[in-house]
Amino acid sequence: MKIIHRSLGALLLASLTLLVGVSSCRKDDPATKTEHTLRVLSSEHNFTAAGGTGTITLAEGGFTAKSEASWITLGATESTKVTFTVAPFTEPTTRTGLITLTRGDETQQVAISQLGAYSYVSDLESAYTIERKGGTIEITLVGDIRPSAVKIEGLPEWASFKVEGKKLLLTVESTNVFQREANLTLKLSELYSKSFRLIQSYGPLGYDAVLGDYTLTYISTYKGETKTADVKLIADQAKKAFILQGLAADIPVAFEEKTNTLTIKPQELAKPQGVTASLILASYAGWFPGPNGKATGDLTWAADYTYSATWDAVSIEHPAFPFAPSEAGKTRGHHGLHFFLFEGGSYKSAYSGTTGIHTILEFSLTKK
Repeated sequence: MKIIHRSLGALLLASLTLLVGVSSCRKDDPATKTEHTLRVLSSEHNFTAAGGTGTITLAEGGFTAKSEASWITLGATESTKVTFTVAPFTEPTTRTGLITLTRGDETQQVAISQLGAYSYVSDLESAYTIERKGGTIEITLVGDIRPSAVKIEGLPEWASFKVEGKKLLLTVESTNVFQREANLTLKLSELYSKSFRLIQSYGPLGYDAVLGDYTLTYISTYKGETKTADVKLIADQAKKAFILQGLAADIPVAFEEKTNTLTIKPQELAKPQGVTASLILASYAGWFPGPNGKATGDLTWAADYTYSATWDAVSIEHPAFPFAPSEAGKTRGHHGLHFFLFEGGSYKSAYSGTTGIHTILEFSLTKK
């Protein structure tokens, strides 16, 4: 019996010790004698890339909750529980966010961690550019890749793709148009979705592609009717630039192959047969209308007043070159070109040659 009494005594002593231990969990502030009871009993802390919902359970109610991360959205707070939602995560890294719980002057923070996507592209570019002959763009895939889950939304008819192991092969057909592009969205799973642009540019036309017959569209006077004329771009002796034929006189035209740009500058031209005065190709400068409300204009043949045109055609078969004045020309309001004879230090007369076209304003060339 003594043994039994000793066992009961030990059990009573243990029970008393446990109660004291539980009571000690309710911390007191010795300065204010305030009892601290904001205690988290349970919470979901870890989430996969898919996200999901969780619940935080506290010892007592009467608290407020605040999310410190944009991807953690708080739900309802009921009694001792608050729910929250973790958004899906498409990046490969792990992220951590906090939920702050407050009651009076007490504060607790619960850390929520989320794993990254299990399939992704680590270095997807915002745009991919490919030349006119087409080809294949390789995109490296990372993680657990299921080929059947890989999709590209917005894919044009001139492009296709396939998955080989950890490579996404995006193939683009050849083209004869100046430029075409598509906005695509790559999806590797329900979690990973990224957008990028696919651009295909024809690039340089090539010297031979620019040679040929053109339609010149122009006006000869300010606010005049639109006219057309048949002209040609023929090769110069060095076959590096062109000669524009079909106006009052032949005009040298520079060519920048890398940018498909034609440039005409004011200059002294070769004298036509039987003409003794200097033949000048000038910029026809003007303000339309001028300060008095009327069209005003003058001529200059300074070399910095140039006209340039960059191919903006839909097709290589019909290049179109709309000419515009240089920045210096825009400052003065230059609008076109004019042939005139210069003799004795002054303007002598307009030169019409054999075609009669001596002034062209707001002009362009379109290949036939």
